[in-house]
Amino acid sequence: MESARDERTAVTASLGAIAPTDVQGRRMVVIWNPSAGLPTALRQGGSVADLSVILERHGITAEIHEPADEAEARAIVRQAVADGVEVVVAAGGDGTVHLVAEDLLGTETALGILPLGRVMNVARALGIGRDIDVAADVLRDGDIRAMDTGEAIRSDGHVVPFFEAGSVGLNAAIFREVTRVDEGHPSSIPRTLWVALRYRPARMVVELDDETVTTRALMVAVSNGPYLGLGMTVAPGARLDDGRFDVRVFRRFSKWELLRHLASIAFGRRRYAPQVTTHRSSEVRITSSHPLPARADSADLRETPVTFRTRAGSLRVLVPRTVPPA
Repeated sequence: MESARDERTAVTASLGAIAPTDVQGRRMVVIWNPSAGLPTALRQGGSVADLSVILERHGITAEIHEPADEAEARAIVRQAVADGVEVVVAAGGDGTVHLVAEDLLGTETALGILPLGRVMNVARALGIGRDIDVAADVLRDGDIRAMDTGEAIRSDGHVVPFFEAGSVGLNAAIFREVTRVDEGHPSSIPRTLWVALRYRPARMVVELDDETVTTRALMVAVSNGPYLGLGMTVAPGARLDDGRFDVRVFRRFSKWELLRHLASIAFGRRRYAPQVTTHRSSEVRITSSHPLPARADSADLRETPVTFRTRAGSLRVLVPRTVPPA
């Protein structure tokens, strides 16, 4: 318990405050996804009224929406920004957080999170507890701070915003198939194993701000925050406010060693890995001798070449209040 509290304090203390800490009276709009997968005090089958009761218990009055689809959710967020709403709350899983955050980038409106999903990488990186009552206290009493985000530029020039990490290599190939399983394609389960067996590494050239790394690593992670995918701690030293990615090169692993390592660091667990090297850079361009799969958070970036850039301080976030030492 103490280590979790210390981690939350360290995370939030690293983000510079940009707004007064008195949050009373702030206007809030809530985007609620009732299908988020975590059993909580607000279980599946709950209603807007149930969520309202929880918030009111913590002294929070908010305008709650249950959008029918992504397009409606985005329209509500954009209208909230246009109306000068101070905080838009994503009440759902990581997908809901990403959807809301994308339309808050570069605005004065802050992102709040009620973590109702299975993994919650962004919430954990910000030190927001998984308990819905603890998270509601953050909405009521938290500080508004600024965090970095990233953008990935595909080979066709299309730009994809991201908040956790980009990746190139074996894990990107595997998660492409895992995503298809979630979308209702059960044939992707055996395909995932087939992809792992058939995956061929290629010589990658990783161009950074101050150096160029050439490697045949099975995986390169370009991390904005510590966590990726199923809560994997791919970059335990990554900061959310330093304007740079932690570029983690997973070298000298066999395929099965890398898969075992990724499993060992899932859901926030950590494990020492001497085969991983870390570089820091605000821009990363990755090319390869033959095309390799690439991702940014849950978005498929198709194949290399791909470029990742930081957007320093581009997202305002509501995080646990920190008390300066006496």
